[in-house]
Amino acid sequence: MYELLLRIETLFLGLETPALLAIGIPALLVGLVLWLGGTRHSTAIIGLLGAVVGSGCGLLASQWFGLHPWLSMLIGAAALAALSILLKNVLILVLAVLVFSAVSGAGYLSVVLDRAVPQARTETQAEQKLPYQSFSGMDSTARLNYLNDISKEAETFSDRLKAILADTWEAIGPYGWTAIIAIVVGAVVGLLLVWFIAKIVIALAYSIVGTAAIFIGAQAALLGVGIPVVSDLQSRPLLLPITFLTMTAIGWIWQLFYGGPKAKREVKEEPKEAK
Repeated sequence: MYELLLRIETLFLGLETPALLAIGIPALLVGLVLWLGGTRHSTAIIGLLGAVVGSGCGLLASQWFGLHPWLSMLIGAAALAALSILLKNVLILVLAVLVFSAVSGAGYLSVVLDRAVPQARTETQAEQKLPYQSFSGMDSTARLNYLNDISKEAETFSDRLKAILADTWEAIGPYGWTAIIAIVVGAVVGLLLVWFIAKIVIALAYSIVGTAAIFIGAQAALLGVGIPVVSDLQSRPLLLPITFLTMTAIGWIWQLFYGGPKAKREVKEEPKEAK
């Protein structure tokens, strides 16, 4: 996990402070809501997600068909938000499966990247060329220079993102197809779990996404104020996965208990309304 977060940090280093704060602060806020209140506010979250996607589709449609952009975005947001709320249960199922597949793939990728990096090398080994460069074996300046090299001094964030993704794929080498299999297996497991124990699994999925958003948001926001937190934790790389798992467990348990009383009150109120 540490190597993966180092790559994200190196990618963020190419952004200006306003951009980092613009990424970090909203991600932190969204992450907090998903982490502790995803199940309780699932309808609002699904509706908001539909509105965001709909507005994006509306903007694209306005460019393709020469329509008024704001009107197209408004119509797209309203239409997809309403559709998302109507199909909430289906979308929650799909999102939960996607979360489990992403967690499975990212988890496997993190293990491969961390274990593929030798902890200590002799001079003879150091002279040998590795199929990729270990980010954990470089300081922040060397990592940034390496990113500039593999991206051919690209200035846009998208080009640098493509370069680091390609380098990450090269880093996992022969394990690439195994990572894809892990993603598929994660999706299947997520589907089965949601099918049998939907409430428990959906709460876990919200907690995972919320924790991940908090991690990314905190990383970006701290970089925006000049604190490379991942690099500073180089001597304690296990602290990050331990914190991630602990936060995920806390959010999961909190949502299971926090969402329960509301459901019980609604059940008790139904007979009164029927009379």
